Formats: sequence, structure tokens, C-alpha cells
Amino acid sequence: MKKLLWMVPAGLIVLLVVLFLSRNVIARVSVEIGAKKATGFPLKIGSVDVGLFSGKLDVRDLTLMNPPEFQEKMFVDMPQLYVDYRLGSMLSGAPHINDMLINIKQLVIVKTDKGDSNAMKLKGVVSSGGGSKSSTKYQVDQLRIQVGTVTIKDYSRAKPTERTLTLNLQRTYKNISDSTDITGAPAESTTVTDTECDPMGDSFTRTDAAPVACSDTPSHANGTPRSPTSSKDAACRAASSNAGCTPNDPGSGTVTSA
Repeated sequence: MKKLLWMVPAGLIVLLVVLFLSRNVIARVSVEIGAKKATGFPLKIGSVDVGLFSGKLDVRDLTLMNPPEFQEKMFVDMPQLYVDYRLGSMLSGAPHINDMLINIKQLVIVKTDKGDSNAMKLKGVVSSGGGSKSSTKYQVDQLRIQVGTVTIKDYSRAKPTERTLTLNLQRTYKNISDSTDITGAPAESTTVTDTECDPMGDSFTRTDAAPVACSDTPSHANGTPRSPTSSKDAACRAASSNAGCTPNDPGSGTVTSA
């Protein structure tokens, strides 16, 4: 009987050790299941490192997927989500975060043929979840947001379009509380620091093939008399017109933009 009683605490200790060693796997699976159930957007996480006593959370290779009604699979590609928090504040119900990093490599906004977008759908889910503004009190000493590229895919048009913006945005917010709205003008108590973007600026991806450039040297430029308009001249003018240019008379040597 005594041996049986000793087996109970021994078994609990072994269970606690297993839970401690597998806490990161448990956290990853729990977040993935919880996110999909709460939002309808599947979530995949590469790894989660939870510091039980250090007050640090490090999530790597986080990918938010789109629901089946959207043509594109991926919504957000986030290589890292890092949070340095005060453990005691989490237990008290008033989270105090020392530092938070949200690193987004790519954001893909998709608009369906019905006019719905994944961004608006997620916003609606998040807004309806709380109903009114959350009463939870929180404090964030520093929030760092990094965004690489934003791709917009529009399937609502007869011919789908795609545009990619290279932002390389790095923005830092300081002294954020539950009353701060970082989507609008920052509060006076909030400090915002912007890091200059890549000098390359915006990058656009064109899905439609551009008309073939047409170049033809007028015959009179080579010292020969000008001949009547040929079929080649007509094709050149048609291609230039499609490209948005109106060719002038060959004798003028100029091209007028539309």
C-alpha cells in the first residue's frame, strides 16, 4: 500500500517533467488550434520558445493562411514574433510588456470575385470578437513593427491584377497603453520612430504583358525619299498606340505621350 502511495507523486513528477520539456510543442499546437477556431484563418508555426521564468516568448516562422474561399493560400508570412514581458503582470491580468517585435516579411491582401477581402474578413472577426473596446489594461514600453512587402491581388475584375509594394518599413512605438490607437495619430505620450525605407522605393509587379517596343528609322533619315505608309508602319503605330503613345509624323522625329 505504501509503495502504491509513493507511485502517485513519483508519476506526477514524471508528468511535470514531460510537460516542462514539451511545453513549447504544447504551446505551438494550442495556439494553432485556438487561432483557427477563433478566427477561421489556419495558422502554422515553425517553433515556439516559452521562457517560464524569464518572461520571454519567441515565435518563429509564423504563417497565417487564408480560408478556402480565397484564391491565395498565404495571408501573412511572419518570420518572428518576440515578446519580453513581466511575468507578474500576466498573472495579475494587467499585462506589462517591456519589448515586442512583429516582423512581417510579406502581407498578401486578396480580393475575391465577389469583392470580399481577407483583410476585411479578419478585421470583422477581430472586431466582433470583443464587441466593444476591451477593458483589459495593458502597457507596452516598446513595440517594433517591421514590414517587408505588401502584395495586393484583385480577382474582382474581369482580368485579375496584382501589385507588389516593397516597403521595408521599420517603425517603433514607445509608451503604448490600452488607450492608445496606433492606427491613427499617436497620442502625445506615445513616441514614434520611423527608420528610412530602402532607397529602391516601391516595386510594382505587372501581370499584363507590355506591348513589344517598335523602332523604325524613317526612310528619309537615311537620305532616301519617303515612301507611302507600309504595313510595317501600320503595325508599329498600332503597338505604340497600345503602349499609350501617339506617334507623330516621322518627319517630326518626336513621340507624344497620351
